[in-house]
Amino acid sequence: MIEEYNPWWISKDRIKELEVYRKYEESEVKWFPDVIEKVSLSPYSLNFIFGPRQVGKSTALILLIKKLLDERRVDPKSIFYFSCDKLADYKELDEILGEYIKFRKANNIASSFIFLDEITYPREWYRALKGRIDKGDFKNDVLVVTGSLSMSAKREIETFPGRRGKGKNLLMLPLPFSKYVELFNVKIQKGDLDFVLSNYMRNVQFLSELNELLEKYLITGGFPNAIRDFVKYGKVGENTISDFISSIISDVNKLRRSETFFKLAIKGIIERTASDFSYHTLSRSFGVGTVKTTISYVELLQRLYLLKVLDQIDLEGNVLTRKEKKFYFIDPFIYKAFSFWTLTNLPDETKLIESVVISHLSRIYDTFYIKAKGEIDAVIKSKEEIIGFEVKFGNVKAEKKILGRMKRVYILSKDKVDYNVIPVSIFLAMIDIPQSIELKVLI
Repeated sequence: MIEEYNPWWISKDRIKELEVYRKYEESEVKWFPDVIEKVSLSPYSLNFIFGPRQVGKSTALILLIKKLLDERRVDPKSIFYFSCDKLADYKELDEILGEYIKFRKANNIASSFIFLDEITYPREWYRALKGRIDKGDFKNDVLVVTGSLSMSAKREIETFPGRRGKGKNLLMLPLPFSKYVELFNVKIQKGDLDFVLSNYMRNVQFLSELNELLEKYLITGGFPNAIRDFVKYGKVGENTISDFISSIISDVNKLRRSETFFKLAIKGIIERTASDFSYHTLSRSFGVGTVKTTISYVELLQRLYLLKVLDQIDLEGNVLTRKEKKFYFIDPFIYKAFSFWTLTNLPDETKLIESVVISHLSRIYDTFYIKAKGEIDAVIKSKEEIIGFEVKFGNVKAEKKILGRMKRVYILSKDKVDYNVIPVSIFLAMIDIPQSIELKVLI
């Protein structure tokens, strides 16, 4: 059985027989996920890669295997891959691991790279892994394990204290816009925020092309299957949407939470996107149980890394935890899928753009908003400085605005350019945002 998943044991070129690799090669658009460069490949390591369904975790594993075969010339028989989606429980997983251990002993393999994909499918999967680790079966190995977001939400990763070695927790998120434009051969120099704010006027010639790509990004987000659907058919297929929704419902059920309350919370957040409101409002207006229940479902969405909650700060940068908050899903495709599921209208273009700006900035900065002397949509703390950003698509005029400790406020426009007015498509295309993030502490 395990030989079917590891065709490179016969010939490394036979990796092309795997369906995941074949689909990647046949795709009109493809990229090399940055998570591949972040995995620890030094024995002993236990790496966890988790994230929403359809972000490309399985593809990343197969591409990493190909890199080990081609670039590092690793012994093919020391690379073991298995997709766990058809296993019932930890006992079946343990049998599979036992099969490979026998195989490598027979082939005098001293150190292995072990890739376990979709490990959250078997019940109590962690029991098989912990048992083998405690027996010393993997002491010279590198393990890379992928799973759904329930792996993080159920705190299953945290059940491996002292068993991680040099391993990392890697959160794989949808493709950011700066990487998205590369799929369409738009080459713009990227950098950190200071680089963008100093050089954005150099890229005005790309504005029309970037605006068109941003319109597409608002439909597909950074999810590979949605992007491929749109490139091939001009729309995102219902199967792609349904597959994503099914995976989320599966995670909610694994966590033994109410699908009804979860759905009502999502509906309320979509309808109030870009507005500040309280948990009490979400509870009362959308029927998400008590305030305590509402908070628990918002926290669940956060632990599933689907939602960003923005706190308000004052003009001196103090966080106002008791004030109303703002709620944003982390990707336009998530809005599209959840709107389809809850029969709710999508937020308008400006609100979706605001959500993209928030989700991108919050990957690399602590991000807040200010509601004083006019609302500032996104406020980030960079070093000792506070910088503000307003998303405005109407009549925009350049004006210097200083609010408390915030000495710089930029307007993100649709197409106007000025000394503190930046077209949002240029801003998002230039700022270098990672697709994957190493998490030292899980939510």
